[in-house]
Amino acid sequence: MKYIFLFLSLIFLFSCDNQPPKDYYTEKSSNPVKIDTNSNKAINKAPKKVIKKNNLLTNQNVKKKLTDFGIKNKEEKILIRTEFGDIKIRLYKNTPLHRANFLLLAKSNFFDSTIFYRVIRNFMIQGGNSDSNNMLQKMAKIGLYRVPPEINSKNIHKRGALAMAVQEQYYKDPTKINLSSSPYNFYIIQKGPLSDTYMDKIEIKYNITIPESNRKIYRKIGGSPHLDNEYTVFGEVISGLSVVDKISKQITNGKNRPLKNIYLSVEVLD
Repeated sequence: MKYIFLFLSLIFLFSCDNQPPKDYYTEKSSNPVKIDTNSNKAINKAPKKVIKKNNLLTNQNVKKKLTDFGIKNKEEKILIRTEFGDIKIRLYKNTPLHRANFLLLAKSNFFDSTIFYRVIRNFMIQGGNSDSNNMLQKMAKIGLYRVPPEINSKNIHKRGALAMAVQEQYYKDPTKINLSSSPYNFYIIQKGPLSDTYMDKIEIKYNITIPESNRKIYRKIGGSPHLDNEYTVFGEVISGLSVVDKISKQITNGKNRPLKNIYLSVEVLD
């Protein structure tokens, strides 16, 4: 039941608010239980492997744990490997919690054999999850938590931007909106150059203002300005945008999921 609960909380892109974690999670041992046929009692029963709460990330300790991890792990570049090629990314220093979180997951091999499960052509590609049977166990070993928002007006959703998903906002009451990031689900912006006419329409549709300094970037390389100030952008592609384009062109179903699984793995560089 505990894993089912985790599944409902984490496996979807925009999940509900996190629930308080249990004191610990248990995993079934792979060692068989031996039975004394004379007394019908179990003998040599292998103990359950326990993951203690203080080793897990929670909403209460996430800032400290990620800050400590980030101090000890200073890498800023990662490589996302796919069958279409490699995507090299630089993580931003001005989003230290998100940088540390992504490094932590990468160094824990969390992303290996996950997939790009949401792909929208001329918009973005999203990954960080999979249908693997051990995905719930992998999440349980890390924790049930969200990453505090680190939204920076200088980090915009230009083409190639790396950002984290948040829970879907069903209301626009500023006192209730939660911009904390999903720890596991990331996306890369793919959309190309924008015209001023298009950006004017975006401003009206989303009731936003796109600064001229940002418009220059969106005119030149593209992006999705309506996402600015709603999600934490914590990195950018420095090589491999052609790979992002190839992935974005894959055939998908009605829920924007590729018909063929696009597997990925993440390698920490320097």
